[in-house]
Amino acid sequence: MKPPTQRPGYLLRGTLAVIAAGLAAVVPLAGTAAATPLTGKAQRTVTTADGDTFRLRLKAGPVVLPAAGGTVDVKGAGYNRAQGIFLAFCVIPDGVRVGDPSTYTTLPGPCLPGREAQDGSSRRITDTGAGTPGITLPYEKGGKFRTTLNLRPGIADGKVCGETVRCAIVTRADFTATNERLYDQYIPVHFVPGGTVR
Repeated sequence: MKPPTQRPGYLLRGTLAVIAAGLAAVVPLAGTAAATPLTGKAQRTVTTADGDTFRLRLKAGPVVLPAAGGTVDVKGAGYNRAQGIFLAFCVIPDGVRVGDPSTYTTLPGPCLPGREAQDGSSRRITDTGAGTPGITLPYEKGGKFRTTLNLRPGIADGKVCGETVRCAIVTRADFTATNERLYDQYIPVHFVPGGTVR
């Protein structure tokens, strides 16, 4: 007796059923991506006037926050310990293309104020030993630092991140070299309803 033959459409329907089942398993995962703390990174290699080269690396996360703001972990490495930096949350200047240091020609700002230790919205990293306790931190070996920033979307004078301006966690040379753009780095931050809470 000859075995029954299968119609060509039978194989196609079976294959489609397997694909549909696979998609059903994947789609819920895609829906949970918003709950994952996203991490931002920035890096650049710079050479000082003295000929010393530094590979600056900056990492922060989460960079998607609730509409009201939240706390972000930040760490850096490779910075020049002879030059203090500010770590802050600032408006990205017009003309700056994040990731293209050739466009980093303007001082980042305005920034969230951070003059009080309990505010936690900015830090100064320096080996000079002078500064405000809780805000000023020393570099670690290898030009490293690790800290947190407390961020909110309202910067100053009606400037609201994501609404009227673009904003980012930045590093830049401190007040000892305000016009030095070598240490400028940007990690954009976004505020969304239901964003990741830390």
